[in-house]
This record gives sequence, structure tokens and C-alpha cells, in this order.
Amino acid sequence: MARHKKRKHSWNPYTSEIQRLSIYPRVNVSQDEFKLKTGAIIDVIVNDMDERGRGIANYRGYKIVVYNASVGSKVKVKIIKITGNTAYAEIIKTISESSIEY
Repeated sequence: MARHKKRKHSWNPYTSEIQRLSIYPRVNVSQDEFKLKTGAIIDVIVNDMDERGRGIANYRGYKIVVYNASVGSKVKVKIIKITGNTAYAEIIKTISESSIEY
């Protein structure tokens, strides 16, 4: 009597590709589209301050450090330097001022 190794079937409901069962089209998004580059101009809202008095904003997983910004203001900034997930930026234009009174 021959011994046969029991083979696992190739289709597994937990690891199979759900896309082929979906009615929605696949959306291909490249990872380069979300990468922030030096020289990029973006709009951010400053939501915090660090210990040195610089404004801090968040943008697609990056922490943006904005020089000479106040909390609550919406500004257009240019990225100067990127280190890891922290980017340093300077203000190009102030879109709206802070409405917070101290």
C-alpha cells in the first residue's frame, strides 16, 4: 500500500485574492504618489507647536515642521528638508489666520 502525502488545496478563502470575486474595478495607486519630495508645495493646517515655537502639521503620514507659524492657521508651504517621516517647511503664503485667542 502506497503512502500518499496529503496535499493542501491551492485555494484558501482566507488567503485568496478577493479582487477576482469583486464587482468593483481595481484602483492602482503607486507608492511614489504619496511620497513627499523636497521642493513640493502643499497646503497644511498647523495644529500644534513644538518646544521651540515652530508650528507642527500632519500631511499623509508626515510630520511637517513649519517655521514662523501659529496654531490654527492654514498656510501654503514649500518643503525644504525631509528626514525620515519629518519634513521641514517654510511659509510661502498664509491662506487664513488663526482664530484662537490667548
